[in-house]
Amino acid sequence: MEAGEGRVAETVRLLALAKTALPPEQAFLRGVLCNVLVCLAVWLSFAARDVAGRVLAVVFPVAAFVALGLEHSVANIYLLPLGWLLGAELTAAGVLGNLLLVTLGNILGGTVLVALVYWVCYVRPSR
Repeated sequence: MEAGEGRVAETVRLLALAKTALPPEQAFLRGVLCNVLVCLAVWLSFAARDVAGRVLAVVFPVAAFVALGLEHSVANIYLLPLGWLLGAELTAAGVLGNLLLVTLGNILGGTVLVALVYWVCYVRPSR
């Protein structure tokens, strides 16, 4: 850590390096699981009756995805360039690979594992 730099900058650099070093299957699966929890947070917020309930409904799924170290493409779009600006030695291939795999995982998690299951359970016309 250079003089005048804080621990937050060092943490951001280390996070950016760790994200770009993930094996491809881990980046993808962490993206899938992350969006399942994010979608759960959205659903729970719709079930709440007031603002306090919505806030409380969102806190636990989002806290779980952060605590589990899961990957969200929008968060990575912010964190990876910030890590680079703060001096992390990232490669373009590492950044683009992470964003591609995590985005595909987020899409799969949100569409197949959440929206499709919801449609089958609640929306699909009965026979």
